[in-house]
Amino acid sequence: MNSASEPVLRELLDGNERFRSGESRHWSYPPEKIAELGAGQRPIAAIVACSDGRVSPEIVFDQPLANLFVSRVPGNVASDGTKWMLEIAVTDMKVPLVLVVGHTECLAIKQVIDGQQGAGGPLRNPVERAVTRARASGKAVFEEAVRLNAIQTVEMLREESVAVKAALAEGKTTLAAAVYDVHTGLVRLVD
Repeated sequence: MNSASEPVLRELLDGNERFRSGESRHWSYPPEKIAELGAGQRPIAAIVACSDGRVSPEIVFDQPLANLFVSRVPGNVASDGTKWMLEIAVTDMKVPLVLVVGHTECLAIKQVIDGQQGAGGPLRNPVERAVTRARASGKAVFEEAVRLNAIQTVEMLREESVAVKAALAEGKTTLAAAVYDVHTGLVRLVD
């Protein structure tokens, strides 16, 4: 973590605690606030999350509109769209934190574990690698695949996104992985 990303991560984890305890701030957006938001945004973090409707980063981190710059794709993989979003986030918006958030009960991962074929094409490849690694780990396959997939996305972004790689090298951003538990609402960082 760099000094700029630490308070951002603390804000996200504090927001997650508010969400979990039922004490979320209830943001309202009167017309003047909407107009203010229309003039621009200064997100505090970029989030890569799954498309799953139970994993809305603004809600689980209890953040208002424009605080997060988010890419959502099945299996929270490093798609081309995600890489483009992160290029904008770290280059134009100068976010100090990029957080990849996997989640329990991920249907994309479950489909691969169950051997289901389907859409996704090359986007399924990283999930398949995470499942293969999880099977070889001797740990509970589903949970370990979720964890490994989030870490793997971080690794892929670090290597494949020129903008993220440069921002990391310059100490301008931090890249981390987490897993959201859909049963408890807890977000925990993972190695």
